[in-house]
Amino acid sequence: MMSGKQALPVGYELVGPVRGITMERIEWYDSALLSCCTNELRQVGSNIHTDPEFAKSEGYAVPIADGMISTNWCSQMLIEQFGMDYIETGELRTKFIKPVDVGVLLHAKGRVKEATPQPGGGMLYALDVWCEDSNGKVLTVGDAKVAVKP
Repeated sequence: MMSGKQALPVGYELVGPVRGITMERIEWYDSALLSCCTNELRQVGSNIHTDPEFAKSEGYAVPIADGMISTNWCSQMLIEQFGMDYIETGELRTKFIKPVDVGVLLHAKGRVKEATPQPGGGMLYALDVWCEDSNGKVLTVGDAKVAVKP
C-alpha cells in the first residue's frame, strides 16, 4: 500500500491480479449484480456473456466477459497500491476495446504517467491502466487518478 511510503516515480508500473475468465466467474458476476439490484436471487438470461449458443449467434466464438470484470480488477490493483486513498479520492475510467473471451488469463496492469506534489503535502497521481491477455494483447484500457495524503 502507498500511504506512508515514498512517492512513486513517473513510469512506475503496477501489477494487479491475474485471473482466468471462466463461465462460473461470469455467471456469478452477472447474477450477483442482477440479484443485488432486484434484492432477490435472479439468474441472468441468455446473452453474449452467459450463453455459448447466443454468443455464437452474435458472432463470438465463445462467451465474453462483462466489461465490468476487467474494470473491477483494475480497481482492485489500485486499492492494493493506494489503499484508502484510492477508495476516498480515486477515479477510474475504462474502455473495452476487444472482447475478453472465456478461457483467457486476464492481467491487470498500470503505469504512473504523472506525479504532482500537492499543497500541504501528498501527491496526485495520474495513471494509465489496462488489462491484457497472456500474449500481451490489450483488451481493456483506461485512466485513473488518486490523491495520496501526506
